[in-house]
Amino acid sequence: MTVDTMAPPDERTRRRLAPADLSDFPAVPALLHRLDLGDFTEEALQAFPGRNDNWAGLTTRDRSVFVKHIGGPAEESLRRFRRVLAFERAAAAADERAGERSDGVPMPRPKLIGSDEAARLLAFELVADSVSGSDLASRDEFDETLAHEAGRIVGALHALRPAHGTGIEDAPPPLPPLGHLRALPWAAYVRASAGALEAWRLLQGDSALHRALHDLRAAESRAPRTPVHGDLRLDQFLTAPGSPMLLTDWEEFRHGDPARDLGAFAGDWLYRAVLKVPSGLAQAPGVPVSHAEVVATGTAELARVTPLIGAFHRGYGQMRPDAAAQDPGLLARATAFAGWHLLDRLLASAEHSARLSAAERAAAGIGRTALLSPAAFVSVLGWEGTQA
Repeated sequence: MTVDTMAPPDERTRRRLAPADLSDFPAVPALLHRLDLGDFTEEALQAFPGRNDNWAGLTTRDRSVFVKHIGGPAEESLRRFRRVLAFERAAAAADERAGERSDGVPMPRPKLIGSDEAARLLAFELVADSVSGSDLASRDEFDETLAHEAGRIVGALHALRPAHGTGIEDAPPPLPPLGHLRALPWAAYVRASAGALEAWRLLQGDSALHRALHDLRAAESRAPRTPVHGDLRLDQFLTAPGSPMLLTDWEEFRHGDPARDLGAFAGDWLYRAVLKVPSGLAQAPGVPVSHAEVVATGTAELARVTPLIGAFHRGYGQMRPDAAAQDPGLLARATAFAGWHLLDRLLASAEHSARLSAAERAAAGIGRTALLSPAAFVSVLGWEGTQA
């Protein structure tokens, strides 16, 4: 799978990739035939970024289809596959209730057409001309209206009350990996880049951070549980002309702490704000940038994203107006998870570099602060006074 680096940066569709050769995945055409969808027309076949192989395009039966292969080790890929189907069952039940009651809220998502458990394949209706929230954010086009709608979607998800027996997983998510703070597993060590090893040295040498992460996992275990997305990022929100916003990628769906999803949304924006600080500094050649300039630029970037976090929270509050009353620690945990999100992004970006950049180190420092003092950092992120 190769990236199309020649695509213009302001292209109004999701980034396209060259898909994996279908001859290596015979189960894909077999699934299309079983669903009576025909075959992909190869001249229009494409793929989208992500950790899973995928194919998107028009079929010979004139259907726009997106097929995803859930890869990885057999047991883990099966768990991820079954989480998607568990979500679909819960969402379908919510859709039925939405049709029966005026207060029901359907779950907006791409329509699942069919699946193949043995091959770990999922076939969805392709959302034509869709743009991811990440791409919109990169173009400064993810506004408060979209953030509010994203909050409504996540609030509706957390408000779901699936019936017993729907197969929703209860196991806690694996991240943060507390064991890695003591020692990196050998398998992870030998695969790690120099940048990743540098990042882990920073984290492993910080005993205060260790305590904060252990405290967060303990607070998470005591928190009221709801259905959660579990891996929320801006690139999983899709918009298309004339269509409502959709939320995708449900492989980590489970019962869990709703603060994870809230923190991931806020953390994505916080990370983007920190990484934009260097480009926002007006620096003449040979003239050093003062500390005051760095602080002022960082403050301006943070002020730009906190209204989006506030709009998200207002939308969330429309779907779960009693969330804070029922769970007084929700926003503090969400802030701590936003801090973890910055560290998680640090580790992910470090996997592809030999050294950590100054901006990445700054993001890690802000994430650390949010983890060590989440209650004090709540207002900084724009959560307070925004729900209702």
